[in-house]
Amino acid sequence: MNILNNKKYNDLKNKIQSLKFLILPFIILNIIYFLALIPIIRANFNYLDDLGRVAFGTRGFGSAYSRYISDFLSIFLHTGKYLTDISPLPQLIATFLLSLSSIILIYVFSNKKKVTIFNILAVIPLGLCPYFLECLSYKYDAPYMAISILASIVPILFINKKRIVYLLVTFLSCLIMCMTYQASSGIFPMLIIIYLLYIYHSDKSVKPKKIFSDLFFSVVGYGLGLLFFKVFFVKIIVGRVSTTTAPLLNLLPTFLNHLFKYYQYIRLDFNKYWLILMILITLSFLILSVWHSKRRKSLAFIWTLLGLLILLMLPFGIYPALAIPLYDPRAMYGIGVLLSLMALIISNIDRVYVFRLIVIAFSWFCFVFAFTYGNALAEQKRYADFRIQLVINDLNNLDINHDDIINIQLEGEIDKSPIVANMTYYDPVLDRLVPNLFGDKIYWDLAYFYTFFDLPKTIRVNNLDKNDYPIIKETMYHTIYGEGQNIIIDLKNI
Repeated sequence: MNILNNKKYNDLKNKIQSLKFLILPFIILNIIYFLALIPIIRANFNYLDDLGRVAFGTRGFGSAYSRYISDFLSIFLHTGKYLTDISPLPQLIATFLLSLSSIILIYVFSNKKKVTIFNILAVIPLGLCPYFLECLSYKYDAPYMAISILASIVPILFINKKRIVYLLVTFLSCLIMCMTYQASSGIFPMLIIIYLLYIYHSDKSVKPKKIFSDLFFSVVGYGLGLLFFKVFFVKIIVGRVSTTTAPLLNLLPTFLNHLFKYYQYIRLDFNKYWLILMILITLSFLILSVWHSKRRKSLAFIWTLLGLLILLMLPFGIYPALAIPLYDPRAMYGIGVLLSLMALIISNIDRVYVFRLIVIAFSWFCFVFAFTYGNALAEQKRYADFRIQLVINDLNNLDINHDDIINIQLEGEIDKSPIVANMTYYDPVLDRLVPNLFGDKIYWDLAYFYTFFDLPKTIRVNNLDKNDYPIIKETMYHTIYGEGQNIIIDLKNI
């Protein structure tokens, strides 16, 4: 028994020793992600749902979107069911988890006992893709969104273990992903396809039977996880988004139509330099995979092209199949993961310096944009607070009875700060990433005004018609209509 225990101990010790080469890259990734996060932390921006959680300590991850693990972990992280604002701790945890996910990918696709700087740079878009920056903006949700990415990646470590082990890990990981953040639902399928293409091209001794076996058990384990989640855990929601899929007979055209819309958003969200780099990474992946393949070139091209076409259908996971999918940036970060995977394959090929420059350029774009975005949040918050203060000052000076209840209705919105508006000309995605924070367009813009500024004896109403009331205050920023205790504030979009 002692001999067996010693053998297990020595095996574990040797395994840990063999992974030491990953420590420094892991630290570097943590530093990169942390540096990129600094402007977001500095902005101290309560992002959408954060407004409700900060004000009332609410959770609601599970009750709203079947994210039960997020609900449970939030109690542990915030040391209670009332969620106090403990930022930036959740966001720092998220960067740690992103670094862990990144280093696993580097380990899986590295056939050497070392990690190059190109490997590290290649995986940066996984966490710093502009779409995932929205996830990192959430003071409460960020770590659970990062967990969903990690859960989607972990099964690849077990793909060469016993089939039952791999099936179980894939099944459980899929459930964890679904119960933390379902926008990651396309990551595992993309990872498997990239991995199978990688071993197909790099190791001629790998038989097609092995590749198809890996694919089969991946599909079964993942499919069972999704099915189990849908049957036992999904709460039916129909509103701005839906948790139900399109009818079976209409599923394929619905999926393709929604997929097209997702790519339309990508085309509109990024300027030509971003789009060119994305296309170049995709083409570089195709060219280099075939060029350096140890298989017959014609077959290598066919399988790689087929794999690439499937990959381009997967970044948004199950969302395109929903009757009403979510098109917000936080639902689209799978495209950043796909580009990271392809960039990582490119970075592993020696003496392809022009192609590596494309990878470096794209990662630099992502890194720099994180600073632009964080500063845009800070500027928008400053502008919204300024506009709110003007309204409150005018309300305070109105000739009404402030001791009685005042019915206040908010109309219009402030739109973007002039500074942020200028930024959107060069980075259009900022228009979707940066909330206005003050207006009647979405609930949270209203909540910020009514909740965070302690307006005494006011009731938010939405049934007043400004045409029924005289103007009692006209400024360059807003018009106030009212009579008696009924007040309508009409915000001007400067």
